[in-house]
Amino acid sequence: MSSFNDIKIVYLTAARLSLVAERVYDLEVVVGPTEPQDMAKPALFLGVLLAFAWPALADPESASGDKIPDFSGGWARIGDLVETFEPIPGSVGGGPVLVDPSHPHEQGGDALEWVAALDNPILKPETLAKLRTITEAELEGIPHVKDEGICLPSGVPMILNRRGGAIEMLQTQGQVTIINARDEQARFIYLNVPHSKNPAHSWYGESVGHYENGDTLVVDTIGQNDKTQIDRFGTPHSDQIHVIERYRLSADRRSLEVQFTVDDPGAFTMPWSGRARFAARRADWDEQICAENNRFVGTVTVRGKRTTTVPTPTANKPDF
Repeated sequence: MSSFNDIKIVYLTAARLSLVAERVYDLEVVVGPTEPQDMAKPALFLGVLLAFAWPALADPESASGDKIPDFSGGWARIGDLVETFEPIPGSVGGGPVLVDPSHPHEQGGDALEWVAALDNPILKPETLAKLRTITEAELEGIPHVKDEGICLPSGVPMILNRRGGAIEMLQTQGQVTIINARDEQARFIYLNVPHSKNPAHSWYGESVGHYENGDTLVVDTIGQNDKTQIDRFGTPHSDQIHVIERYRLSADRRSLEVQFTVDDPGAFTMPWSGRARFAARRADWDEQICAENNRFVGTVTVRGKRTTTVPTPTANKPDF
């Protein structure tokens, strides 16, 4: 098991949305940093600052003069088949891996297998070979375990596709934070700044963003490691992955559509795009702790390998 020291866990009391930090750390508050790496302070500290600063967002315009759309509050994943990405209507380029129509998976139905359609032209031969191993096991009744199923971060864009999909978006002048109900995972998007010159690889990479047209948040993410799956089927990716997301708010603020493009020459033959949809919801969820009360689940595949032992991530040393 690799080290999990680069996983920053934010503990939150969901009802109050207050971020709790009980740690002693040599912290420095950086005012007006020019690069995201300057802002990459421990996630807990950033969360505490954000919890206090969040209500202070009163200026309706961004630094560029664009109107700031209000994404704040809770959002729940919706769609024809939650946990899979959807093709973008009208798109003529590459699209996401979908369910094999010969082995359909119905929302709330009896079919448990998730069988990928392996004829998608975006898959490079080595990527296809890895995905085929997982898919063949699914056809035998041996399910594969998602990253979130073994308490690992999901990465981008898979974070948009998590089961239940309950998220909370918090906005300040210089940052958007996306908190997930499951495992208290958090993404930090730094606004109106360039990428670092050489960001280190991490589970969620480095995300920078800006607002457009008064209804859209554009997010550019690089620097992810290759340890996460890109979709519900277990499709792998490389550490060359580059993701651009466009969060677009509906005029009535009742729905949110996220269109994204993945460019990863290490895993795919071409850039491809997909979307995930959300509906506004109350943000009064309970904390969900993945690593508690795990039990034997039978034979499964983890990263394409069959096993009866599902590991629980354990840090080699504390990060405080």
